[in-house]
Amino acid sequence: MRKFLHKAREYVPIGAMIMIVFTVITLVLHILIVNIQEFADFFNYYLGSPARAFMAYLTGWIPFSLAEALILSIPIWFTVLILLGVRSAKRGKKKMCAYLSFVLCVLLFVLNSFVWTFGSGFHMTPVEEKLGLDREKISAQELYDTAIWIIDNINESSEDVVYDVNGSSVLTDSYDELSDKLYDAYDTVIDKYENLKMNNFRSKLKPIILSEPFTYTHISGVYSFMTGESNINVNYPDYIIASTSAHEFAHQRGIAKEDEASFIAFLVCINSDDSFIRYSGYLDVYQSVMKALKSADKDLYKEAHSRLCSSAKKDLSNYSKMFDKYRYSTASEVSGSINDSYLQANGQKEGTKAYDMVTDLTVAYYKTLNK
Repeated sequence: MRKFLHKAREYVPIGAMIMIVFTVITLVLHILIVNIQEFADFFNYYLGSPARAFMAYLTGWIPFSLAEALILSIPIWFTVLILLGVRSAKRGKKKMCAYLSFVLCVLLFVLNSFVWTFGSGFHMTPVEEKLGLDREKISAQELYDTAIWIIDNINESSEDVVYDVNGSSVLTDSYDELSDKLYDAYDTVIDKYENLKMNNFRSKLKPIILSEPFTYTHISGVYSFMTGESNINVNYPDYIIASTSAHEFAHQRGIAKEDEASFIAFLVCINSDDSFIRYSGYLDVYQSVMKALKSADKDLYKEAHSRLCSSAKKDLSNYSKMFDKYRYSTASEVSGSINDSYLQANGQKEGTKAYDMVTDLTVAYYKTLNK
């Protein structure tokens, strides 16, 4: 054994050995996270949250998305790795082992980053249990009642929303100002619903530079657990940008499941003091609820839709027309497949269908308001 360790030290750098030992510890913690819900809650709040905040602060001073820059530079890094690998192979076994150890450390860093910052969020106590929501089978009438409540709030908040000459709602704040208003709304929600157990902290939204081509993936925002950044596709309509920002901030605060992140974003938006943010939250979830209502009862759907104010209808129509260019694309099929596999691999069995499941939580929440 001593001879083996001596030989290992000769070929494997001490840094790689430390990383391997740390990864073993991480994997043990991950097993506990997956199998013990209470431990996942503890880990996410007391260890994951500080780690996410640290990463957000560490990259917050960078004026662009570091995650986007890393992705765009993948061809360069891949080429460099190949050249280094060829060079190391020519210089003998020790150099080759050092090179392979470096590659292994990079891969293990990604794995460790995921577990320590974000992975526990997939295995926590469900949001509906924390908020006392009854996520049971929903009737068409309940969908309709919820839709009317949402529509009434859209109509009310739309009166204070600015629209451009084409009828699209306009975000009059800068992205930093939008961030600050969403952070204030998160403070309100965290104080109001203590069982959510979320830590709030302030960091910057990171607009994606290549937002226009990125829209072909149908992704409006991405949280990067490795860099701690909330990345926003700014090619989408302004009301989508606002609600998506709240969604990515939910991920940044440890809510990993997509339906739960969308619902927390909805709660945050409707608890904002800003009319545009409230409008954005209601209008975004309106689309999910109405989609379910249309499938359940077309007559009730038509009746509910008729109550929506003309300005909101125009806003939705403009979004639909804008999205026609990107609606059918190979990029969206590939990204959807990857995202579906990623979600299922982390215990969200519904995969990308989970995005539409925010409807269940919204209806359950509305029912609590009327008990």
